Amino acid sequence: MSSEPAIRVERLSKKFARSLKKAMAYGLVDIARVAFLPRRARSPQFAARVADAASAPAPAADVAEGLRPSEFWAVRDVSFEVRSGECLGLIGANGAGKSTIFKIMSGIYGPTSGRVEIRGRLSALIEVGAGFHPMLSGRENIYISGAVLGMTTAQIEKKYEQIVDFSGVRDFIDMPVKFYSSGMHVRLGFAVLAYLEPEVLLIDEILAVGDMEFQKKCIDRINEMRQSRMAIALVSHSLYRIESLCHRAVWLDHGKVVLSGPARDVVRAYRDRQILLSADEARAKQGGGAAAVAESPFFTVHRADPLHEDGRADARFAFGETLAIRLAFTAKQRIERPLFNLAFVAAGVRVLETSMLVDGQAPECVEGPGELVVRLPAPRLLPNAYTVELFIRNREGMVDLIDTQTVTHFTITSDGLEAIPQAGPYALGHLMHGNIVHQPYEWDLSRIRQPEEAR
Repeated sequence: MSSEPAIRVERLSKKFARSLKKAMAYGLVDIARVAFLPRRARSPQFAARVADAASAPAPAADVAEGLRPSEFWAVRDVSFEVRSGECLGLIGANGAGKSTIFKIMSGIYGPTSGRVEIRGRLSALIEVGAGFHPMLSGRENIYISGAVLGMTTAQIEKKYEQIVDFSGVRDFIDMPVKFYSSGMHVRLGFAVLAYLEPEVLLIDEILAVGDMEFQKKCIDRINEMRQSRMAIALVSHSLYRIESLCHRAVWLDHGKVVLSGPARDVVRAYRDRQILLSADEARAKQGGGAAAVAESPFFTVHRADPLHEDGRADARFAFGETLAIRLAFTAKQRIERPLFNLAFVAAGVRVLETSMLVDGQAPECVEGPGELVVRLPAPRLLPNAYTVELFIRNREGMVDLIDTQTVTHFTITSDGLEAIPQAGPYALGHLMHGNIVHQPYEWDLSRIRQPEEAR
């Protein structure tokens, strides 16, 4: 990997107007100011654009200026670098500014302030069929794309068969691309970029359009390109892809950088934030607050508190940390041997239960106020947002004294996951997204016969 940055983004900002009429009016005002007014009277926003065009960093005060009516910042003060031989991933929710940054880098948009430097031949796959002329055939578009990248006809012909084989559109290569399906557009577009070998490559989430076989071919090809001196920037909502393909990642939220660093660390922090947001949304739907109230003619449950091992009430736990649920209730009448049951639910799936219907433990009698604690020593619950549901049955287990009601929420974060071996290519993403419970296990590979060439 080279230390020379092939892509440098410095304090990049881009604003838009929500109304097309407003955007056109603001543009005319800015043009008029620069044409007819002295420099000291011009718009600070326009001064930022002039400074950027002159390859001088815009003053921070220019970016900090307020927005005009209907304007908003799509990207705000973003900086990062991508070196030759490196793959950088951009992650974030829809509207975070990822595609806007790519369009600025590829020259589709101009920045409001800041600057972008690209060293080397740039090619981008941002939209289906981007860069293809719809009236020309796939063959003609291959040659045109190569020429745009500065390649000679002989160089393109040397790569032509590889491009067609990879794309899988050989039977339609002489058909105008306007008749191609979206999948055919993507396959040909990626094949052109992958085999005409630009020095800087931008790939948006567009790969998600292809079928599974094509996506595997693309990932394999990206892995090959990562070994070369190509600089790759990748936008994806798939944390698996970011963790597996990228050396580093940038997490964006509402146009601003939240975190930048090694891909695995950024994926971990982003997933933790998603888990906490899911828990907050669940609490908000329930009416707010970490403690819920369950009610019936027999019981009132006043509080249900998640507890740490030291008795501290909190809704966040590390992986493997002992947790407990404390119920504060009032029995409205004398009840003999009520059977309490707590179910732990993640993403709509009931993961485990602590049930007196199973273990047979129960208080001999309850009446008036009381408390009950159930403890889970070293649970194997993986990072996620969890809901706790309670029901209480009579001593025979046949009658609901309280029907199933949600009583509290808690989250398991990625802290402590280091205790699980993570040598695989999708380890962290899979642990934080693909499963709910981790059970220690062992593989026995001793009975697999190795091929002669592998010995």
